This record gives sequence, structure tokens and C-alpha cells, in this order.
Amino acid sequence: MTATLWSARFDGPTMIEKNKDQDVAVTVERSGSAASISSATVSVYNQDGAAIKQDVSCTISGGTATGAIVAADTANETLSRNWLLQFDVTISGKVYRFYNDAVLCKARLYSPVGQSDLIARHSDVVNLVATSKANLQDYIDTAWSDITGQMYSDAVPFWRFRTPSALRGAMFARCFELIFRDYSTLFDAGDRYSVLSDRYAEQYDREMDKLRSKIDKDEDNILDGDSVPATASIHLSSGPRRRWL
Repeated sequence: MTATLWSARFDGPTMIEKNKDQDVAVTVERSGSAASISSATVSVYNQDGAAIKQDVSCTISGGTATGAIVAADTANETLSRNWLLQFDVTISGKVYRFYNDAVLCKARLYSPVGQSDLIARHSDVVNLVATSKANLQDYIDTAWSDITGQMYSDAVPFWRFRTPSALRGAMFARCFELIFRDYSTLFDAGDRYSVLSDRYAEQYDREMDKLRSKIDKDEDNILDGDSVPATASIHLSSGPRRRWL
């Protein structure tokens, strides 16, 4: 029998902070319902493929399997990309294996924009939230995952940014693009929300193109010079693009 095609939900690459107690997790669902997980284990591999933790039992809650990493697990490891998480999850007697790539970093990067910031820009947005939503946090989380996922795919080491406010413009644009696109499917307002969404989509591209941030290149708490372009490549009038990594 063909294995069930589950959705294994990660918000992007897993950020593992060196020398810190923390949790890593996967959420499994299908048809809008959480999987009934009976047990799960997690294994963590470093950039060389060495097992840092192996087959450690997870706690289960509402379709989410969560495993613990303690400070000692990473205290002597080298900060780097290309770590790997492996979740072995048992659902209805069958074991499913879910992978996610990871980064061992000095610190996570957090969104510089919250709901109060969105309301300060568009005071009516919270009043238009669908009855199925209590607030705007889903849009903020999705925008953050989209932005960091895009940068990660483009080999931009966003976890080394030390000017998180540089991402405010991109966050505002992406949040409002998502919000007004959603509203355009809920309300008939002469395509007002569709037009707003398109406008913010264009603004998002411009904001991502002009990102500048202070970078802690070696993650040694020393900022490396002036703010530098934080997009995947620098476009010059001639010559090749310069990649981050």
C-alpha cells in the first residue's frame, strides 16, 4: 500500500543556537487535521554528518513532535550551515521519516514588525480580520517565513544580520500583500484589496532589492564594517553577480 502523503510543516531552515537549551519540532497534518502521532524520535547531525543526538524521544502534542537540544550538545560544535534534523514519526503503526536542514548559529533573528506596527500603518486592518482569525499574527509569521526562506534559498546568511530593523520595509510590504490578497477573496470592494495587494507585492520586491544590514560575518560579536547589501547578489552596470556563500 502506498504511504500516506503527509504534510510535514517546518517554518524554514531550523535555527539552532549554539550552547543553548532549545526545542526543535515538526508538525504533521493532512486534510486540515493534525496527525495522530503515537511516538517520535529526533536525530541531529552536524555539517560533517556526525550524530550530535540520535533517536531521542520527542514529546507529542496536537500533531507536533518536539525534541529537546541541551546546551552541552552544541557547546563544542562549529558554527555552520548544512546541519540536518531527522524526525522518525509513528502514525497509525507506520514510521514516517521527515528531514529539515538546519543552521548552527550564535543567535536567531526575530521579526522587527508586530501587529501594533501594522495597525499604525493601516488602522483598519485589524477590523477586517476574518472571523476565523483572532489577530494578524498568522500573516506576520507567514511573511517572516517567506522572507527568511527566500534569503536562505539565495544563500544569504540572514542569521548573521545585526540590523533587524533593515527588514521592516520588506516585512510591512509582505504582510500587507498577504493581508489584502486574503481580503480580496473575502470582500467585494471593487477590487480595492486586490489593487492594494498588487501594489505591496511590487513594493516588497523593491524593499528586498535594496536591503542593507550590519553583518557579524564570523559570528564573533564584531560587526564587519559598514552596512552591506543583504540581497543575494549585487547588481552592477556590468560584470558578474557576487554571491554571499
